[in-house]
Amino acid sequence: MAEKKPINWIEVLRNYVQNKPQRTAQEIDDETDQLFLKYIDDAKQKEEQDDNSYKKIPKFFQKALLNEHQLNFRVRQEARTRFLHHKTSEILDKEDLEKLWMLLKDNISPPNDGKERINYNSFLTIASMLPIKCRHFFSASTFLKFDRDEYGRIDIIAFFHSIVRKVNLFQTRIQISLYDTIGNGYLREKDLENYIFELIPIFAQLQNLQENFFPFYVITAVRKFFFFLDPKRTGRIYIKDMLTSPILAELYELRQDRFTVEELSQNWFSVQSTQKVYQKYLKLDTDHNGLLKKSELQKYSWGLTNIFIDRVFEECQTFEGEIDYKTFLDFVLAMENKKTPQSLQYFFKILDVYHKGAIDTFVLNMFFRPIVQKLEQKDKYGFNVEDVKDEIFDMAKPSVPHAITLQDLINCGQGDIIVSMLIDAKAFYDYDQRESGNYLDMEEYDYDF
Repeated sequence: MAEKKPINWIEVLRNYVQNKPQRTAQEIDDETDQLFLKYIDDAKQKEEQDDNSYKKIPKFFQKALLNEHQLNFRVRQEARTRFLHHKTSEILDKEDLEKLWMLLKDNISPPNDGKERINYNSFLTIASMLPIKCRHFFSASTFLKFDRDEYGRIDIIAFFHSIVRKVNLFQTRIQISLYDTIGNGYLREKDLENYIFELIPIFAQLQNLQENFFPFYVITAVRKFFFFLDPKRTGRIYIKDMLTSPILAELYELRQDRFTVEELSQNWFSVQSTQKVYQKYLKLDTDHNGLLKKSELQKYSWGLTNIFIDRVFEECQTFEGEIDYKTFLDFVLAMENKKTPQSLQYFFKILDVYHKGAIDTFVLNMFFRPIVQKLEQKDKYGFNVEDVKDEIFDMAKPSVPHAITLQDLINCGQGDIIVSMLIDAKAFYDYDQRESGNYLDMEEYDYDF
């Protein structure tokens, strides 16, 4: 009996692929979408067969897959990662953008008046000469979004810049989404820490960052995102909120090679700024236990009153009566950005002593009397508590008389001044003397570290 020859599977598969009709990437994507919708529909019909209530009440809760060791979690994560990498191939690269720009320059529409503009016919001609992945930028609705001159032409520079911005935004979205380990469209603190940690070697302005400072840099950077984009402290930041936030743009500015010293000092994410904040924390920590007690935080600024510091420790997370570096960063961000709604929310929580949702006359008295006492210690007299209370109510314009809510502080446009008047003796004195220019000298009163 003759021996059977072993099957050459490589050759069999090669012949199968060669003989099968070739399809474009778009056709494959379309088929994938159709199969996906079919599987969703089949699953829905099965649910309705198992329980008739699904026919009237749709499923509105899906248990999150948080166990990373479950097979379905890993399969879902792998599928999502492959999907994102596939989407990366749809992003225009440098060559695509250069080709696009050359086609725009070569198809300037008449009349020849020295202006770099194209009409709709040229717009469609250019689209037909580009790869498929470029063509969604050349829809009629896109053309109509730009200002047109009397010849119906749009400016090619404005159009090209809009494409570059969209490409950068899409690329950033995919990069961030790769760190969304759960796949629900948001980043947890750990996810965002991983994302920023891997940006450090890439950004030009972070090349001088010492490796032993990496963990503290990451904590400092992440804190700003969570302070402004997660004011309710849910522990998560939605990716769409990150993309539309100026905070992400501020971080990405560090990709630039050239920066002035002043620009770096104003950027929270720069090496100079993060080290400055961390160094101040270390200087305040006089007992070197890695945490700050009330007496240590009090030295942040001479003008801060005892009652304000007490309330900070009552409302913020503490560890045996002391705050850690993350809580300190929230404090610094609130102090440096008093005009923002997130900072006003932070201070309102502290000022709302009785958790009534409003600051009344009694609370104003409670916070302002220590201000007066602190100034009198420095021989600054003549401040009438009743007059100041009236001025604060006039500034806040509360919807309910003598009861200032958080929304009142935000709407009045002077919430930062009101907060400063109630927590900081120096800030109040400088505001009161703004017309005379008789300000307190910080060198005379500031703490010496």
